Amino acid sequence: MSKGDLAIEVAGLQYAYHDGTKALRNFSLGVRAGESVCIAGPNGAGKSTLLLCLAGLLTGTGRIHVGARGFSDSRADAPNPAVFGLVFQDPDDQLFCPTVGEDVAFGPRNQHRSEEEVQKLVGESLAAVGLAGYQSRSGHHLSEGEKKRIAIAAVLACQPEIIALDEPWASLDGRAAHAVTGILEKFTGTKLVVTQDLYHAVLVCDRLVMMDEGSVVADGPIVDLLADSALLEEHGIGFGTGAPPTKGSQ
Repeated sequence: MSKGDLAIEVAGLQYAYHDGTKALRNFSLGVRAGESVCIAGPNGAGKSTLLLCLAGLLTGTGRIHVGARGFSDSRADAPNPAVFGLVFQDPDDQLFCPTVGEDVAFGPRNQHRSEEEVQKLVGESLAAVGLAGYQSRSGHHLSEGEKKRIAIAAVLACQPEIIALDEPWASLDGRAAHAVTGILEKFTGTKLVVTQDLYHAVLVCDRLVMMDEGSVVADGPIVDLLADSALLEEHGIGFGTGAPPTKGSQ
């Protein structure tokens, strides 16, 4: 997949929960290879549901293409983890092995790589997130920021073309948030970042897709949309306190 090709294409995606609540309403989106896209919106806008549909963990109606292969409501199989890697908001939903090394090795082993290659990927991925040498540590005894970085390392070890993250800066202190931002800045593939933390998103994303009530309400350069205070207020999106940083300001 060359830079500029569509890495993600969603057309007419609809998803409703068992109680009938519509989470996604005729949702459509195209993301080109190499793009860094932030998806923002108020609670209940459908952001996390979208990621789960892209990962094949939820099945709606409509058309979804991820990477070189596509799947839709008629195909429940998820995209290959070498194509699409999802980092959950809560790392405890993702880390379940006795040691950090086992957690990071889980994906590559399921890709049927040799054990020598698995261990190489584990070492490289942990080094990439600043946690080299953590293989024998227990994930349950790490800080929230360390757990988040281990979850990212577990996805990076699969060498995905696309990485999607659900609230990567949630519940992190300043140092941990800075570390996660650095990891995302270095990732050269396609990035899809679902977050309400626009303060950090502007550092790693060039495009902003705003969602509300399951649909896209605005889509454009992130710096332009963030300058529209009326639009942000209308859809419950903001920075909290302080002005947003600019790229290179950290």
